[in-house]
Amino acid sequence: MLSRNAYGLYWIGRYMERAGFVSRLIIDQLHAIQDRPIEDIHAGWRRLYSTLGTSPVGADLDLDTDEESTMLADVYTLTDDLVFESHNPDAVLSCFATARENARQIRNNITYEMWTCLNVSYLEMRDVRLLDIWNTQPENFLAKAALAVRTFNGVADNTMYRDHGWHFLKLGIYQERTINITSLLRSHIKLFPISEAHREWNWGSLLGICEVRSAFRNRHSIKFRPNDVIGFLFADEKLAISALSALTTIQQILAELTADHPDQKNKPGIQVRNALALLKDQWPTRDERDDPETVAMINSINHACQLLNHELEQNYFFYEIEDTPPT
Repeated sequence: MLSRNAYGLYWIGRYMERAGFVSRLIIDQLHAIQDRPIEDIHAGWRRLYSTLGTSPVGADLDLDTDEESTMLADVYTLTDDLVFESHNPDAVLSCFATARENARQIRNNITYEMWTCLNVSYLEMRDVRLLDIWNTQPENFLAKAALAVRTFNGVADNTMYRDHGWHFLKLGIYQERTINITSLLRSHIKLFPISEAHREWNWGSLLGICEVRSAFRNRHSIKFRPNDVIGFLFADEKLAISALSALTTIQQILAELTADHPDQKNKPGIQVRNALALLKDQWPTRDERDDPETVAMINSINHACQLLNHELEQNYFFYEIEDTPPT
């Protein structure tokens, strides 16, 4: 397929996945301000922005925790930055807008149902501002945004033909998912080291963000032990949102994309395959009390996905066209 179309589908997948992820991060924070100590709330914001790799505009993440009124004003500023700020590419509304623009440009490569789902969701959010929803329940707006992402993914799965276009859309989704979960785990361990004692809530919130509390309880127990939570989200092959499961899916998609070109040089995904083999081999035998070792393995998966993005650009999106030699 045309590189322009592949690029558009890939980034639709990434931006929609990011919109759902950021929505759930903020929902977790808004729940925290209802009954959590101020220091937990500030730690949550630091974790959130560290996960996204950005800094807030016009707000301080290290305010005096005794200033509760200032803290509440800061919550409003930070929420606005992450939901409605047009200059923030990670803001929920920005993600929907960019995904929709990509979809508009490759309209003939997605189904009518996909376009309708994405377009309607964006139009319903476009004119909303934080002031309109702040005095009611802003969590409902974000929950609706996260639901719109799940609905779009379901519509795509059920209406899109399983050709290369579908593979590039799914590749974007799972690429973004792997980066998100590894970035979240890395940021969380930095603030709440596994080797130190912390409140159980701090680890339960990770499961809430990923919407897998029930799945965790079925697999483990009602106790949110740090190593159980980390292992579940990072290396449980039966959990769709885990880094291992997402990375395995990426490898399968890459195999499908390269199957038609057995002679292709520099096939993308070498770093992914190496990282996946490392994860399967060394994760079960690591020292669970060694935070640096755990973070190093999480970083290796995150780095492999960052490199994969560059490889995809070189091989599928922005590759050089070789001149045909004269006959």
